[in-house]
Amino acid sequence: LRDKEAKILGFDNYTNLSLATKDAPSAYTVIEFLEKLARLAKPQAIKELNELKAFAKKEDEIDNLQPFDVAYYSEKLKKDKFEFDENMTKPYFEQSRVLNGLLSVVSRLFGVEFKPANTPIWHETVKAFDIYKDDKVSGRIYFDLEARKEKRGGAWMHNWQTHFVDSQGEQHLPVVFIVCNFPASTATNPSLLRHDDVVTLFHEMGHGIHHLFSKCNQHAVSGVNGIAWDVVEFPSQFLENFAYEKNILKEFAFHYESGEPMSDELLDKIKDSKNFQSALGILRQVEFSLFDIKLHQKLYQGDEVQALLDDIRKTTALLLVPSYNKFQNGFGHIFSGGYSAGYYSYKWAEVLSADAFFECLDDDGSFNQEKADGYYKFILNRGSSEDMNVLYHKWLGRDAKVESLLKLYGITE
Repeated sequence: LRDKEAKILGFDNYTNLSLATKDAPSAYTVIEFLEKLARLAKPQAIKELNELKAFAKKEDEIDNLQPFDVAYYSEKLKKDKFEFDENMTKPYFEQSRVLNGLLSVVSRLFGVEFKPANTPIWHETVKAFDIYKDDKVSGRIYFDLEARKEKRGGAWMHNWQTHFVDSQGEQHLPVVFIVCNFPASTATNPSLLRHDDVVTLFHEMGHGIHHLFSKCNQHAVSGVNGIAWDVVEFPSQFLENFAYEKNILKEFAFHYESGEPMSDELLDKIKDSKNFQSALGILRQVEFSLFDIKLHQKLYQGDEVQALLDDIRKTTALLLVPSYNKFQNGFGHIFSGGYSAGYYSYKWAEVLSADAFFECLDDDGSFNQEKADGYYKFILNRGSSEDMNVLYHKWLGRDAKVESLLKLYGITE
């Protein structure tokens, strides 16, 4: 049906139809990007698998590690290597302190100021701030961060109002909500976050500032409106990356009772555990992405689908996948999740975010203000008024480097 739809609309295949509204210029570019990512990650992935094999041998005399063993022994190895549990971080991430730390990071990066807003709120735990740029109000943000019985679960950014200039020449300022469901505070205990909650807050704030900092006068292309599917997560992942930096976490990671700062050992474990088996993870995501993009380039029938997947796995699978594995029949993202011929978007945006992150953060952990100003001007101010690849070139004069993602995950060639 998708193949038929594409041809009716004048495209050779569904992949080309899908990419017509995305940032990636062509299927060739996407495949080349994915294959390069796999090629660069594979040496490290082999080392990670060999480490896992050695661990399984030591633990249970497993001589021939199978794909169905990987998840079990990976979890055991992770616990053995790091002795880390997310709950270990909770006493150090008191919600109000984390929020203030986040606002401080954004303020310093982009030259803005957050001031408590004198405005009605719908719950006593909601916090509202007016945003000032060059001493002028430029927008407003609400944080509704604590779980409540009547509240929808999950975490999201809602772009309630958009920056634009109407037909009468009046400027309308943007307003967003950041909604999360962190543990509720009580009369005796504050709201305490795990580190993954901190990452979530930074992530959603990345979406928020993408909308709030827009200077576009046309509503349809201002803020997050009209952003291509494969780059919509770029600004959120960009800001999320700061939540793993030791120097950033040290600004607000203090024990809620004793005031003791989080130890360097625990701070290191946060990043090290994130990077655990990162190269194997990249290969897995590349496999899914290549299968998706190639599957939609022509009409595959019957055994041709399995043959396509088997051919891709010659590059991406380091263990022989058993013939009874029919992953393709349950690949929900490309059937009902909106990612058909677009699963590559995860890694496409992630490379952009990693590359931009390293441009804005110097080797000593300080902010590169010149590059942060450029990110603000060319990425955050412009909405979807131009394609992201055009804006990125205007900012840095080049494409994002795939190698930046490997650097982010501590992968060395």
